Amino acid sequence: LLNESEANVLHLTEQAAILKSEIRRLERNQERETSVSNMEYLKNIIYKFLTLKSGDEKIQLVPVIHTMLKFSPEEKQTISRLASGIEPGTSTSNVEGGSTWSAYLPKWPGIV
Repeated sequence: LLNESEANVLHLTEQAAILKSEIRRLERNQERETSVSNMEYLKNIIYKFLTLKSGDEKIQLVPVIHTMLKFSPEEKQTISRLASGIEPGTSTSNVEGGSTWSAYLPKWPGIV
């Protein structure tokens, strides 16, 4: 009886987490509908973001896009990585000569 009860609690806890994430998604959708009243401004921001090369100006547009489109934290992180020139799904520690702090250090012979 105890095992069955624990399994039921675990199932309900998982179900509650799924429902909470769905509620957050629906709230973002509702906020998105009200905040995207100025489509021309949004169009210009998206166009600018897509046409710029990776760099500081593109990175500065991320918070604007995040605010207007109500991105989730994962979506914001993905967009930030794209703006920085890092492909989504790649680890920053594996990027050869990439955007990690070690890229700023000189390459010394003999040190791997």
